[in-house]
Amino acid sequence: MNKKSELLSIGEMAKYTGVGIQALRYYERKNILKPAYIDPDTGYRYYALEQATSIDIITTCVELDIPLKELVTLFNTEDSALLHEFFERNKRVAEKKLIAINTMLILADKAINRMNHNKPYEIGKIYTREIPEKIYYTKPCGQSLENTNRTKLLIDFAEETKADLAKYFSAENINESMVLVEYGFLSKHSQTQTQYFTFAEIPKILENEKTITIQAKTYYFRKDKCSNIENAVDIFSRYIGKRDDYLIIEVEEMISGKARINEPVYELRLALL
Repeated sequence: MNKKSELLSIGEMAKYTGVGIQALRYYERKNILKPAYIDPDTGYRYYALEQATSIDIITTCVELDIPLKELVTLFNTEDSALLHEFFERNKRVAEKKLIAINTMLILADKAINRMNHNKPYEIGKIYTREIPEKIYYTKPCGQSLENTNRTKLLIDFAEETKADLAKYFSAENINESMVLVEYGFLSKHSQTQTQYFTFAEIPKILENEKTITIQAKTYYFRKDKCSNIENAVDIFSRYIGKRDDYLIIEVEEMISGKARINEPVYELRLALL
């Protein structure tokens, strides 16, 4: 055992590790971490410096929501196989939590950028801006959206998109890459017909026969609180003029800063071909 003079008081250990005194007392009561020495006269608790590693393990497990009863076994066994199994199992728990944390970081960055980006624009007014190249994974859905269940179309399309992307990415990477991406409907207009598609933005590396490349250029656009893709020709008529070939893109934006968090804002874009 360490000499008492080499031990840390419970207050010193709390300060050194950043774990509160009450937490250290709680771990002792739960038979997880006992002090290296308890003064029989005063009842003061003292800890060895090397116990800081055990405290790091405990606090990490608490962050991962690992039950404290598992730690009782962990700190009271000499079975190396049991220790190995514990760390292997909870390594996987940590990896899943890390994916969730990374996804939240991506979500937070995109949400903040989207809200900042939307600040200058009023609902219902037409503006222009430069939009970078985008690759849209698409699926045809007919020559009209009238009398169609758009929600079901988007849900079914999202499942199909994830299934196709799974050929190239792990499920975790798909979830990260699809956070707050652009998705919605687009209509492709020509002299002879109008065709509608569902779409979702994907990485350029996955460009294939099911994708449409939206060129980087200046677009006319406006924001609305309801879908207007079927009225887009009238909305943009003065800019379309006598052109026969163009795209209408309607992006459904969640977390736009222009509506409640669970209500989309629809950005309608005109892409002249």
